[in-house]
Amino acid sequence: VHRVLRPNGKVAVLDFNNSTNPAVKEAQGLFLDRLVVPVARSLGLGPEYEYLKPSIERFATGPEQERLALQAGFAAATHYP
Repeated sequence: VHRVLRPNGKVAVLDFNNSTNPAVKEAQGLFLDRLVVPVARSLGLGPEYEYLKPSIERFATGPEQERLALQAGFAAATHYP
């Protein structure tokens, strides 16, 4: 992203967060496992939602995203939990 932004450009990443807080991680997992995915399956949309939890677990945490952004050349990076 840094490479294609114009000088002094800004970017925002808005997505589910791979939280470092165990309580948030647990609540998010329960929400996906017990509500989102079962409802999706009942509507015939299981595959469209079943990937979410494993994908979120592989996604960088907020602090990791900050580190990666700085390594990529951004002047500043801030994660808002």
